[in-house]
Amino acid sequence: MHGVGTSLDGSQRSSGGLLSGILLVERSSTLSHLLRRTLNAARLPPRAELASYLDAHDHLRKSVGANQAYSLAVIGAPPRANREFLALLDYLGRNPTAPSAILLAHENSAEATSWARSCRNGRLLLWSNFARLPALIGELHPLGIAPVASEAPAPARAGQLRILFVDDSHSVRHAYRQLLERSGFAVDTAGSVAEALARAAGAQHDLAIVDYFLPDGTGDELCRRLGAQPAPPLLAVLTGTYRDDIIQRCLAAGAGECLFKTETKDLFLARVRRLARQIELEHSAAAERERLEGILGSIGDGVFGLDATGRIRFVNPTALELLGHDDDVALIGTDVDRHLGGYGATARALREALEAGAPVRDLEAVLTRADGAPLAVTYALLPLNDPRRREGAALIFRDASGQRDIDRLHWELTHDHLTGLLNGRRFNELLATEIARLGEQGGYSALLYIDIDRFNQVIDAGGQGAADRMLAELADALRDQLGQYDQAARLEGDRLAVLLSRVELDQIHAQAEHYRALVRQRRYRAGDHWRAATASLGVAILGPGTPSVEHALEQARMACKTAKQRGRDQTEINSGQRDARVARELEAGWTERIRAALEYDRLVLLAQAIVPIGALPEHERDVVERQGWRIDGGSANTGREYLFEVLTRMVGKGGQLITPSVFVPMAERVGLMPRFDLWVFRHLLEQLTRLPMPDEVPVTFTVNLSGITLDDAPTLQAIEEAIVGSGVPPRRLMIEITETSELVSLRLARRFIGRMRALGCRFALDDFGIGFSSFSHLRDLDVDFVKIDGSFVEAMTTSDMDRKMIVSISQLAHSLGLQVIGEHVESFGSVQALRAAGVDYAQGHWIGEPRLLHKLDLPTLLSRAPARTEPSAMAKIALQTATAAAD
Repeated sequence: MHGVGTSLDGSQRSSGGLLSGILLVERSSTLSHLLRRTLNAARLPPRAELASYLDAHDHLRKSVGANQAYSLAVIGAPPRANREFLALLDYLGRNPTAPSAILLAHENSAEATSWARSCRNGRLLLWSNFARLPALIGELHPLGIAPVASEAPAPARAGQLRILFVDDSHSVRHAYRQLLERSGFAVDTAGSVAEALARAAGAQHDLAIVDYFLPDGTGDELCRRLGAQPAPPLLAVLTGTYRDDIIQRCLAAGAGECLFKTETKDLFLARVRRLARQIELEHSAAAERERLEGILGSIGDGVFGLDATGRIRFVNPTALELLGHDDDVALIGTDVDRHLGGYGATARALREALEAGAPVRDLEAVLTRADGAPLAVTYALLPLNDPRRREGAALIFRDASGQRDIDRLHWELTHDHLTGLLNGRRFNELLATEIARLGEQGGYSALLYIDIDRFNQVIDAGGQGAADRMLAELADALRDQLGQYDQAARLEGDRLAVLLSRVELDQIHAQAEHYRALVRQRRYRAGDHWRAATASLGVAILGPGTPSVEHALEQARMACKTAKQRGRDQTEINSGQRDARVARELEAGWTERIRAALEYDRLVLLAQAIVPIGALPEHERDVVERQGWRIDGGSANTGREYLFEVLTRMVGKGGQLITPSVFVPMAERVGLMPRFDLWVFRHLLEQLTRLPMPDEVPVTFTVNLSGITLDDAPTLQAIEEAIVGSGVPPRRLMIEITETSELVSLRLARRFIGRMRALGCRFALDDFGIGFSSFSHLRDLDVDFVKIDGSFVEAMTTSDMDRKMIVSISQLAHSLGLQVIGEHVESFGSVQALRAAGVDYAQGHWIGEPRLLHKLDLPTLLSRAPARTEPSAMAKIALQTATAAAD
């Protein structure tokens, strides 16, 4: 027998010649499959495969006695050497009848290294060098595998495709063999089913071309039997006539093509070459898969190969080691979520990865080890993207039990423990990085400095625990709004910071207002009532000229201080004296936006109810709502006048509503306020002409007029002409003059007030109590109402000083024959406090949110009939805002 020599004691032992048979021994079905495919691809198919070292030991001894000795054993070493494995190594190293052996191991263990040194015909190969297996076999057995005894197959060059041609006619076989060999193919021929199966057993074929009519069977039968082999060839049927029933039977048996003997030689060769290209592509794909599987078998991370349903189809050695399994039997075919804590989390992530065709990374889970112990891991899912189908994904995981402690320590060093936001030190580092980026790349960013107003009152009202909870909730809200490159931090106490990276200058106002609105959505309990929090917000614009972190923070801090001085709950932007260009761009951008809003009517008018306190019941349980507003205790038949303040919002590019605190300061700076106020009056009068009014209840609409407009005679004249020409009764209008504005021409303002009062309009002094000329305005201007600044109202339920201030203002106003309105009413407790202070009217979010003016149904709202209880006004905030934006 070739490849078998006679030893000195007369026994047979494999020589370095032909291979008479390969025994494959591997406990892991995944790795066994990988080895078998590799050997088949190298045309070195194993004669037998075993998964037990003990069975392999017995099988080798019995094969010698049956004169069926093996020439080579390919053995996969276990992660940890056991008694059966060591016994097999001892047999291979000491027994002269044993075959040569190649040991595949994950690492150079002492046992494997010692065996390789002592065994003359033994080789050690690490899985990381797995691709060298065929070459190493060639070194041990340079003559290759023994041929089938009946007929030696035609030798095939490297890369040459081998074809098995089966036909019962010797002349046909000879003709087609010559044709195919001249075209570069290696060809074996057979004249019957039995001969074809013998040829297939002795050599690996890439393509089988089978005649349908054979002496001992049919072509579909042969196709079925060839297709059942471990590494079947691509199958094609050759027939002399076109019969649909034959073609259908062969295709059902696994044939991929039907060829006809009546075809020209050129057409036949063209079709065979197309099949050859298909085979080459499949070989290339298989080789790439084997290369990747070899890599996966040697990397230090655990790997599961998952099918599209989430079942495990492959497990690499590292995964087995991490999970404490000796083999993959308990894992293969099981649902991956069974090992990852259940609840379908990984299955959902797998679906997302397959649908998107993109990896899903940075996931966390707890795997269950073989001994039941938990193992914290981080993992990623990488979809296997076949262009024709979704095959599944690779789940790559690593032990994170130690990393978690490191990550937790790092988190604690860089984050605020209460809010989970960055701490000041880490924020300053990122701010420095952003300033450096701006210096290199240009562009602008914004630093927001947020200081919660009267935070000590929050602590006094609800305790430190309530204040901490409000801060934590605000932090969550801030975090949800951050963009990809944005950062948020708690600097100290109630002072927070947000870094908005890569911003457009004309969007900074709106973005800052949005963050300030997040604060107002926070509520805290003061006694038996809930109050809204507010914040002053300062913005520093960062650009290529920003010199340092300290400078940026100081600019933002100073802007926040200015916002507080303006009355709190304000936003102030500081572009910095060092960069006049930023200020010019900011001003130019907003000037254009305001002009466009005026020209294209990108402004909307809202109305907010100002309710007589005497119309409200003394117990909150008796308050009912009308169209989302708390306006009385069951009926509007109070005989008192109802007021509605007209508010303006600019509609942004994305449909969001921008509050006046964003654009009015800029409009005042660039001289557009007179034009803005005139637009408001004209559109208000136009809407009032179409708005149904109740007959039995007096209704008045109040509208703000800027101090700058009061110094502009042409605009005042145009406003007066608009009122006179509108047909709207002037008694329905009340003009609010902001108390904090300084009037340049008191004479002009007094003359305008006199003319408007003569028509029937009335006047109110807004924001009373915080300006520098409160009492002089009260003395010099003929007004009918005083609106107490909301900062006093917000604090009066917890501050005795603020309560006394409101009582004093109310008494002074009443002594002058004026009525008093309290703004920023956030709770029924504020209503009761205003009632006790003698205030006449209440306005604020507790009464109701602003509504679109043109959609008011005043006759129903202020009817004498009892009101129907409606959902809370606060529950309708989002709906009203969305409606306003849509209109």
